[in-house]
Amino acid sequence: MKTVLRLVPLAFLWLAACNRSEKPKEAETKDTGSAFRTDTVELRNFEEELQFTGEVSFDQKKVDKVFPIVSGTVLDVKADLGAYVKKGQILATLQSSDISDFLKDQNTAKANYDIAKRNAENVEQLYKTKFSSENDLVNARKQLEIASSELERSNQVLKLYGGAGPGKQPVFTVKAPQDGYVVEKNVNPDMQIRSDNSDPLFTISDLTDVWVLINVYESDIQSVKQGSQVSITTLAYPDKVFTGTISNLSQVIDNDSKVLQARVVLANPGGLLKPDMFCNIKLHIEKPEKLLAVSPISVIFSQDSYFVIKEVKNGEYKAVPVQVLKNTSKFMYVKGELAHGDKVVTEGALMLFSELTSN
Repeated sequence: MKTVLRLVPLAFLWLAACNRSEKPKEAETKDTGSAFRTDTVELRNFEEELQFTGEVSFDQKKVDKVFPIVSGTVLDVKADLGAYVKKGQILATLQSSDISDFLKDQNTAKANYDIAKRNAENVEQLYKTKFSSENDLVNARKQLEIASSELERSNQVLKLYGGAGPGKQPVFTVKAPQDGYVVEKNVNPDMQIRSDNSDPLFTISDLTDVWVLINVYESDIQSVKQGSQVSITTLAYPDKVFTGTISNLSQVIDNDSKVLQARVVLANPGGLLKPDMFCNIKLHIEKPEKLLAVSPISVIFSQDSYFVIKEVKNGEYKAVPVQVLKNTSKFMYVKGELAHGDKVVTEGALMLFSELTSN
């Protein structure tokens, strides 16, 4: 399009129309001093913006999974999902036949120890009165030592497995291994638990740091690098932007979703970010090639083509066709009859384009 619009006062347009009515009238506009705003065309390094989805996960390096080490029936669950627990706090109790066996072993070991101790004391008295040999005394003391070791072993086993409840009931107590939040819970009262269960009863994380796992499709893998900075937003906090750096790239593509996961570690003061929150992630990439960049609001799409309104000189404008090469939220990279430093119309561009193209 070669149409050029010269913006002049309305009074002059009226006089020109009266004196030369045989020529086409120029497009009339309002006071252009305030009607149109312009922006400068820049030659800048190409910046591409990639968008991904992802989710918040707990930091796998700061997490403890509590597995059952005995079989039994769940009597009570004392920690709910999301609850904050202290190290050593009881999370659940189980009635277990395994604990019954450990109690039986401890009782047997205690009885054997008492017998060995009494026997050792008797042999020692007999040895003092010359009614027992030194060899008998050595053997009695050896048996006492063996019985003492067995009793200690059984006590340690019972302690390891949570001890026993009031009245020596066969109860196993599940305790928190660290301070943190219960981020996963797979146990309820009256459940039957097996010691070979592959699912943890509880998962505990302190959530001071969280992971954001980014889904990267194959077409974008070459653009995502370790150390790249990303901007992260969530549905829960749409106006808050979290920034982080990609610290790890998986080397395996998921067979079902066909995505590769990238990981960002974020500090989580106040615990705003929760596991399984949905995230939108933006990655800005700056490339060495230089392209002409204009504001997105200056570009007009009409009849399958793109145009910008170029200010030829003060008050004179021209519709210039352009080819859009790349598009981001901040810039459109274009190619056309433009140069670095040119002025293009932003606000009011569409109205001015209509006036230019209607002549």
